[in-house]
This record gives sequence, C-alpha cells and structure tokens, in this order.
Amino acid sequence: MNRKGKIIIALVLISPLITAFLMMSLEKNPPLIESKNPITFMTYNIHFGQGGDDLLNLERIAQNILLDDPDIIGLQEVERGRITSQGVDMAYWLAKRLNMYYYYFNPPSNKHVMGNAILSKFPIVSARGYSLPSILQERVYIHCIIRVSPTLTLDVFNTHLGIRNENKYAQVNYLLNKIVELSTPSTPTLLMGDLNLRRTSPEIQPLLTYFTDTGSIVASSERANIDYILVRGHESIIEYHVVNDMLPNIDSPAEFGSDHLPVVSTILF
Repeated sequence: MNRKGKIIIALVLISPLITAFLMMSLEKNPPLIESKNPITFMTYNIHFGQGGDDLLNLERIAQNILLDDPDIIGLQEVERGRITSQGVDMAYWLAKRLNMYYYYFNPPSNKHVMGNAILSKFPIVSARGYSLPSILQERVYIHCIIRVSPTLTLDVFNTHLGIRNENKYAQVNYLLNKIVELSTPSTPTLLMGDLNLRRTSPEIQPLLTYFTDTGSIVASSERANIDYILVRGHESIIEYHVVNDMLPNIDSPAEFGSDHLPVVSTILF
C-alpha cells in the first residue's frame, strides 16, 4: 500500500466521538437547495457503524456515502446513544456531517434497539414511524413526505424486515397495505431498505408487483442481494449500481464501513 493510501485509511479510522466534536461546527440546518431532476437515492444498512475490520467509525460511513453524494438516503441498523455505539446518536451525527435533513425512528417499546433513518437534501415536510408485525425482534418502517420542488413531492418509505423464522409474508403484506394507505395516489412513491429477501423469494413478490425494482436495469449479477430501492410513479430509472470499491487501488477491510454495501439509484420523475 502506498503512502497516500495509508493516510486515507488513517483518516477514516478516527474515533467517532472525536470526529463528532469536530463536526459540531457545521451549520444548524441544511440550506435550501435548488431542486433538480433526476434525483439520486441510496439505501445503506450501516451495521451500527461497524465496518469490515470490526471497528466503529461513522466518518468512514460518511465517506462511503459521499462517493455518490445522494440526494435522499435510507439507513438501517442505526443506533442512538448505546454503549456499543460510544453514546453517539448516529442519525443526528450523519445528518450533521452530510448537511442534510433527517428523521429517525426505532421500536417504541425499546429505545435502545436499532432503528431506521431517512436523510434528505430536500426539506422533510412530514415524517412518522410505525411498527411492523414482528416475532423475534421488533421491526419498524418510516414514512417521510419530501418536498423536492413546488411541483414535486415524494412519499419515501424505509424499512428493515426480519430474519430467520420471522413471518415475512405478514410483514410484506402489512407493509404494502400501509404504503398504499399512507401514500398520495398522484405522488411518486419509493421504498428503500434491507428486506432480507432475494428477488426469487415468494414473500417479496407483492412488492415487486406493486413497485418497479430499480435494479432491474442491470444484470442480476450486478444487483444487491437483499437491499432494494423500489419506485412507483416515476418517468425512468437512469442508473443503478452497488458501491463496491470505496478507496480506488486499495484492497483493505478498512475501506468498508459496514457489512453491507451502499446501493444507489438515479431516477427521473
């Protein structure tokens, strides 16, 4: 590894607590930005900020995100104030670091269990979190209404479905019914998240029927296995990719901020 690569890795290994103090100088609220179309979305299961080297580092997560500079992000496995996350409110920290609006929600019965977050460069005009029917561990989904411009509003949902013996038929059907209920019919709708289901799974088919899978524009081998960006009411999907090379010309576990890879879609509305 060359000297430049070692310096880059050293920078992303800064303690999240130290970096949090450094980032507090950011302005209180993100500036209003001029709306643009197309819009770039990212879904990212951040694994509590714990990377491929088993080290906790939110700055590395931020750097992974900034490679594509998405406009709207869905995050899963986000922690708030737990000892394991060094007391950091991860959603707040990342929103400040990336200068974005945000909404975070975790299971109401246990504030210390992992939750989900939506971050946006555009104002979030309404936001609410809800519980999913769960057996092993309480799961949630969140719904944000995001005002991109005076003529474009988006209904954006983000979730993390259960694993192993969870009743995924129940979760998927409940989630889809709530999406239909909560969305405005004339408004484009997106669902992002870690669904813990492959595209061939029978449980996921209702979602793939209602939405368009943005990964469908590339070969099956190029798609994420269980992380999705699904859309309805759009004009076209311009681009889709999985971010699998964080530091060019460097092959090290220190590249990766999570055990998942970010998934990115650019969509025209």
